[in-house]
Amino acid sequence: MLIGVSDGIKDLSIKLGDLKNFLADADRRNITDESVRGWVGELKRAMYLATDIVDLCQLKAMEQGQTKDRGCLNPLLVCMRNPLHAHDIGTRIKMLNQNLDDICKRGSSFNFIKLEAYQDRKMTGYHATGRKTDSLMERSGAVGDKIEEDTRALVEVLTREAASDKRDRFMVVAIVGAGGIGKTTLSKKVFNDDSIKGKFTKNIWLSITQDFNDIELLNKAIIAVGGDLPGGGGARDRDLLVGALNNAIRDKKFFLVLDDMWGVDAWDKLLMAPFSYGGPGSRVLITTRHDTVALCMKVVHYHHVDKLGAKDAWSLLKKQVVTTEKDEPEIEILKDIGLQIIEKCDGLPLAVKVVGGLLCQREKNQRAWQKVLNDDL
Repeated sequence: MLIGVSDGIKDLSIKLGDLKNFLADADRRNITDESVRGWVGELKRAMYLATDIVDLCQLKAMEQGQTKDRGCLNPLLVCMRNPLHAHDIGTRIKMLNQNLDDICKRGSSFNFIKLEAYQDRKMTGYHATGRKTDSLMERSGAVGDKIEEDTRALVEVLTREAASDKRDRFMVVAIVGAGGIGKTTLSKKVFNDDSIKGKFTKNIWLSITQDFNDIELLNKAIIAVGGDLPGGGGARDRDLLVGALNNAIRDKKFFLVLDDMWGVDAWDKLLMAPFSYGGPGSRVLITTRHDTVALCMKVVHYHHVDKLGAKDAWSLLKKQVVTTEKDEPEIEILKDIGLQIIEKCDGLPLAVKVVGGLLCQREKNQRAWQKVLNDDL
């Protein structure tokens, strides 16, 4: 079962990496057909669920060996510790994989997305690692007054005029915090804020993988800016792509989010030069786990994300398990044990959401939740 869980996670990673490209293609087109729009929405929702599983598994796998067991979630959702839990997680991953396959089969008739590449990639030994560049994935589940306050504070910093705007083309702001703590969720709320949308001519979202490919990242940046890909999208020459990005962003006042920065190479060696052609007053917002990354990028404002408090964590957990109005009183009765479950999530929103997914498959009673607390965590 443990091998099956690992293989299932690998399959999900591969599919997510490919399907985000197809969604980017769909996002560039003016889709009016309701059936197509519905299909795209369904695919996004399925990918959201799959991304949570993959992200948390990768996060906990990376933390293995760096921290001692403190009663929190361990690598691969602690399924290595409990065979029953492994079966549960394995079943969810299998269902997510099957759901993505089914959705893509139904979407094969929409010729604006080349799903043949997805099918071909499934048949190869291609391995995807880390998050793929993505301007579409929206992660729900943000809760509490704190994230609203943080969003307002960041929007105020990003939209106010600065004395340096006349001298410098852009200003860099950073969101710093541990993996799974909600940096991407916060940055997405900022990105979607109406004040941000109205302030900048171009709003660009790029996620940066640890092993990013220069050509792929430049292509994604050009698409996100709304530029024209040289050679009809088949160009592999770095200088040609940099020139296309220069032209696309030239004199445009932009807001650029660089999500999940592990180092500065993507910025220093690839993106900084072309984005320097943007208009005065532009802003760059990065999310990173490492203060050193922010320091090297000459950040002028740091925002450190704190772990969820018990109140907000409980609200987030309820959002995952309350599906109908009649569920609300049943869940409130379980609040005491729910708070114990939350404590083991160590304040990480991603952990709370995934545990909420597990609880959704259990009976809403104390015995079932106690079993999750005792056996699965």
